Amino acid sequence: MRARTFSAGEPRVVLVRAEPRWSGPELLTIDHGRIRTVRVATAVSPLAVLELVTGQHESGADDDELLAVLTDADEAKLGAGLLARVYMQRVYPVEPWAVVRQLFGARDTDPRLRADGWAAEALIEAAGQSDWPKIPGGILTRDTALSRLAAARLSTSTHRLDADGLDLHALLAWSLAPGAAERLSSLREPERRGLTGWLTDQDRAGSPPRALSALFALFDAGHGADAVAMGLVCAALWSETAPPSADRARGRAEQWFGTALDDETLTAFGLGTESYVRALLVGRTSAVDAPGQGLDPRAVLERAETLVRQFGAEDAAASSAVLECGLDARYAAVARALVRCVPADASGRPAEKRLSDLDKDVKRLEGHVLTGRDRHRDTQVRIRMAQRLVRWLRYGRPADFLTSAAAVDRHITDYAWADLALGHIHDGDNAHPALPGAFAALCAAVRLRRRALDEAFAARLAEDVATGGEPTEALLVETFSRRVLAPVVRSPRSGGQPLLFLLLDGASAAITADLAEQLRALSWVEYDPVIDVTGGGARRRAMTSALPSLTTVSRGSLFAGELVDIGQDEERDRFTGHRFWKGSAVSLFHKAGLRGGAGTPLGTELTDALADPETHVAVVVNTIDDRLREDRPVSNWQLDELLGMRELLAAARVNGRALVITSDHGHVIDRGSAKVSVTDALSARHRAGQDGAGPGEIELSGRRVVTADHRIVALWDTELRYGNRQAGYHGGAALAEVAIPVLAFVPGGATAPKGWRELGPQRPPWWSLAEDSRPLTAAGPEAAEAAPVPARRPTAAALRRQAEQAEAEAASGQEALVPRAAVAAALPSSSPAPGSARASRADLLLQELESSDIMKAQLEALPRPEDFTGVGAAVRALVDAHGILPLSAVAEHAGKRAARAAGFAATLQRVLNYDQAEVLTLVDSGRSLRLDLELLRQQFGLPAAPGTGR
Repeated sequence: MRARTFSAGEPRVVLVRAEPRWSGPELLTIDHGRIRTVRVATAVSPLAVLELVTGQHESGADDDELLAVLTDADEAKLGAGLLARVYMQRVYPVEPWAVVRQLFGARDTDPRLRADGWAAEALIEAAGQSDWPKIPGGILTRDTALSRLAAARLSTSTHRLDADGLDLHALLAWSLAPGAAERLSSLREPERRGLTGWLTDQDRAGSPPRALSALFALFDAGHGADAVAMGLVCAALWSETAPPSADRARGRAEQWFGTALDDETLTAFGLGTESYVRALLVGRTSAVDAPGQGLDPRAVLERAETLVRQFGAEDAAASSAVLECGLDARYAAVARALVRCVPADASGRPAEKRLSDLDKDVKRLEGHVLTGRDRHRDTQVRIRMAQRLVRWLRYGRPADFLTSAAAVDRHITDYAWADLALGHIHDGDNAHPALPGAFAALCAAVRLRRRALDEAFAARLAEDVATGGEPTEALLVETFSRRVLAPVVRSPRSGGQPLLFLLLDGASAAITADLAEQLRALSWVEYDPVIDVTGGGARRRAMTSALPSLTTVSRGSLFAGELVDIGQDEERDRFTGHRFWKGSAVSLFHKAGLRGGAGTPLGTELTDALADPETHVAVVVNTIDDRLREDRPVSNWQLDELLGMRELLAAARVNGRALVITSDHGHVIDRGSAKVSVTDALSARHRAGQDGAGPGEIELSGRRVVTADHRIVALWDTELRYGNRQAGYHGGAALAEVAIPVLAFVPGGATAPKGWRELGPQRPPWWSLAEDSRPLTAAGPEAAEAAPVPARRPTAAALRRQAEQAEAEAASGQEALVPRAAVAAALPSSSPAPGSARASRADLLLQELESSDIMKAQLEALPRPEDFTGVGAAVRALVDAHGILPLSAVAEHAGKRAARAAGFAATLQRVLNYDQAEVLTLVDSGRSLRLDLELLRQQFGLPAAPGTGR
């Protein structure tokens, strides 16, 4: 119509030979030097044409109002009289490709496109549904035209296809949309065959033709809506790991496609579909469990599970990394591996091979895409905690402590972490029927081991209390304020800094270990706050509670600075009045002062004190202790769950306050305890004990027992109690009650108090699940005392033989957990104990590193001389700390002054980063060093560690 010119008096009706069908707009506007309006009509017969022509003439339309009539009637039937009333007295034939070129604004058409005779009509017809992109002066290619046509024809009201992204993922997503199958089946047969043929054409750029062939075969067979579910089944049946029993299931699945497809096609379809579902799940992990937020993959997975059962493909689907049955199989494997790792008795240790098998099963489980979904995340945490407990059963420190103070230190650095992990798994998990039983068996073994440790500690505690034999450097609640807080509490005018001291009433070492990790994640930097001891490395400190481990006794003694039994009013007077504050302003707030009024998170006086940099603030937070009186125990706490904690930390960060966190006593959690009937109970965990100690009890007598006669009988067995059941108890003689953690932090970027030493990660060696950091014994503050000192340095060959021997013994089965010192005493002084294979590994590493030609060349290339002694000490410290330590700690271990820490770190990097490999890197904003042990071995040409297989 745009190409036609109309002279004055010429009819404004144009007949066009075409199928009398029009789905476009009734009125079209054309611009050919002047604006004209074209009304499009259809006529199925000559009579219909006559009516339209007559109507146009009688309407009085002006010269710019045209009528185009689409009719399949030929000129002979129309007759000369009717033709005389239309434009040029003829019916204009339509050259469809010319129309197509005009619609796309193209100069020419791809010959391959013109060979698809069905395409022209379809493109013209679809022009009413979609605006084709214009390609002025260009050539309309087959891919351009058919991609636009496919997107327009197949898109549904709820799912629009992108013409430039018609790949397998896009079409699988489309197949899930309501009405997709109907859209495809509504196309005329030539167009449907042509479009699917083009989509599955192997020459189409970026197209996975084989996979798409399977997809459209399912639509042809009437199973298009099940395409994604069927693809997941194919991924399992045609995988390389599918068992022989899958053959019969494959035959049933092939029939579902309605046509013969080769294995390569079905494999490609399965892999492509699995890739799509993985992307769908990973991209929607936060939404897949929330209905009403678009496509819910659960329906697809459930349908796939139905098809698995229908085809009898359960055995093959068990290896799927996407299907629920594959997840179930992996959970079952982990549960079996856990049970195999449980030792037969309290002194047994799981074999190294069984730990390795467990690690492999857990890694395989983590490879399943559904483990990232909300309802499985907690299960993954519990499984990782179970892994750690198994490692603790093998590598955890034995009861070889010589004093109760050493046991308390070890509880903070080792045993409490086992308690933390135990709290995660004790309540079980219902993700798989086998997990509760596996967790229960592991819990029983851990509790049995912990019971033996508590019994040994109680005996040491009784001896030390009776003789007053605590080491002079040991922290006690009554000496804590003077030794830890007083050095910080100086007026800021005299060079001090404000202090925030938080006493978390009843917080156990397990709870505070977790809270410390949370503080580190919030950019708080941890320090060792004890400055009055000489020798020994910086570490997280612990102190011993007063006895009995009750609030009025232990908290009262902490605030009073001496062993007393007092209430909170006297606590405030005694604490704020200490002479060792030397006149500095110190304020103590209990629960009433912590709570704010309406609209205020903290009390007014507390808020004012925190805002004053001249005032040192102490706050008692009772949230944990209060919860012990309830029915349900809480093993794991978040900082935000503690009353006022968020606001207290924020205030401390603003003023750069040093932060000290401790407790007055710990507690034991009720995990099915038994009540012991006594008549002289003074608390849930201690009694007067005039008749002596019975099973699970210990008699304590001495100066640190704060009773009239300085004597009590206390329960050390955590599964016994005297009172009614509640969430938890304290007052007894178990490590979890008596050992008190001492945490010290400074906001990131703030200055630490004088004498405080920065700490690296405080997790025990067995806590790490990285394969390269697996130790054979844990490092601890008393490790040097327990390990024998060799009379002469063993050779590398001897060290390797000893390490391999230790590995072989460790892999043999359930070894006895013999105290390391006892074994060392029976060995020659030049040989390390079999239980100290980690020490052998470190010695072996240093021996090999020192003898390396590359190391010698690196040391010689330094601008300033540096011998291997300092470098080796730094490497050993980093290995013992699982690869990460603060710069100051590395320097201290190497015998360097703190002022030289940064310079020494730069020297270490020059030595260890051979060939510019990042063996040693700065992390934590340049505050810490990270050692990549595996890369160190590779760069310096060192052999793989014994037992690693590398």
